[in-house]
Amino acid sequence: MNEFERELSAAGDALRSLSDGPGREAADALGAAFDGAGQRIEAALSQAARSGELDFRRMADGILRELARVAAEAVILRGQGGGGGVNATFNFPPGTDEGAVAGNAAGVSALLARMVQAGGRFS
Repeated sequence: MNEFERELSAAGDALRSLSDGPGREAADALGAAFDGAGQRIEAALSQAARSGELDFRRMADGILRELARVAAEAVILRGQGGGGGVNATFNFPPGTDEGAVAGNAAGVSALLARMVQAGGRFS
C-alpha cells in the first residue's frame, strides 16, 4: 500500500469514527429538538382549533420563534458535537445581566431566538 492509499484509508477511518460517534450524537440531538418543536407546534394548532380562536399572525410568529430556537440550538450543538467551535460575540446594553447568558446553552439559544425574531443577523 502506498502513502496515498494509507492516507485515504486513515481519512475513511476518521470519517467512520466521526459518523458513528459525535456525528450520530449531534444528529440524534437535532432530531429530538425538531421532534419537540413539531410537538409544540402541533399543540398550539390543536389548541387554536379547539378554542376557535385562530389568530394566524400570532400563530405564525410562534412557529417562527420555535424554528429560530431550534436553529440556534443546532448551531450550539454543532459546536459541542466535536466539529468546529462556535464563536459568538454579544453586545449587551448597560445594566444587562450578561452573566445569566454566559455558559448557559439554553440562555444563548433563547437570546439567539429573540435576535432572529427582532431581525438580528448572523455573520
